[in-house]
Amino acid sequence: MIKDNDIIVCKEYKGIEYIQFKKLLEFGIKHAYTLKGDNINFRSKSKEEKESYSKIYEAIGLDVNTLVKPLQNHTSNVKCIDKVWKNEDLPNTDGLITDKKEIALTTTNADCILLLFYDPVKKVIANIHSGWKGTFQKIGENAVIKMITNYTCNPQDIYCFISPSIRKCHFEVDEDVKDLCEDIFSFTGKTDEFIKKGKVVEGKQKYMIDTVLINRILLNSIGLKNENIIDCNICSVCNSDKINSYRVEGKNFRLATAIISL
Repeated sequence: MIKDNDIIVCKEYKGIEYIQFKKLLEFGIKHAYTLKGDNINFRSKSKEEKESYSKIYEAIGLDVNTLVKPLQNHTSNVKCIDKVWKNEDLPNTDGLITDKKEIALTTTNADCILLLFYDPVKKVIANIHSGWKGTFQKIGENAVIKMITNYTCNPQDIYCFISPSIRKCHFEVDEDVKDLCEDIFSFTGKTDEFIKKGKVVEGKQKYMIDTVLINRILLNSIGLKNENIIDCNICSVCNSDKINSYRVEGKNFRLATAIISL
């Protein structure tokens, strides 16, 4: 069950339900992560997409014309945004950063991790789509590097908020993905912490990978304080009655959206 706690609050507006992080609300940052609902779908070109965005933007007090949404493709590409771009002008892009008001950074997911960043000193925000492929390409780390390089952010000032996503309890992979994970992240010396043996299925050993922990380790290593990495602790598969999940819904999956704006 998804309900208010020390980290998040749950809200509803005109039939659309969403969660917000209490710390971001304390900072006065407009944001949301949408929950499942009838006729709610942020999948591109779906019949519900336009009305879904209109509802959630109205709910959090934003003008839908400030929407900036990239064409995500599980890359490590992060773009700095200084105006409202059309999504077709942001191909193969999975992360957005801005220090401008009147711009709402938007990403979508259905199991993948969405990372919301905020630097309250430099007034910089970022919205990053980090599925397992993006995580393996260290897109979260790439975003922080851009915040440091392009906006002179101090990583110790940056907060990261982790939205609902598939967790270690359900992210089951075969040996090839496990081996790739070990190869990429052996430098951390912590692969035994985020890779565990799972079940044997049809004679094949499965493995469980904790991509949230990988992101936390990478963000810690680049300078974010552990207490500034705030995780909602919600698994999209465990809570598929309220959270969109590709692994549960299959080819007809719907997408949720995460939005953040100064």
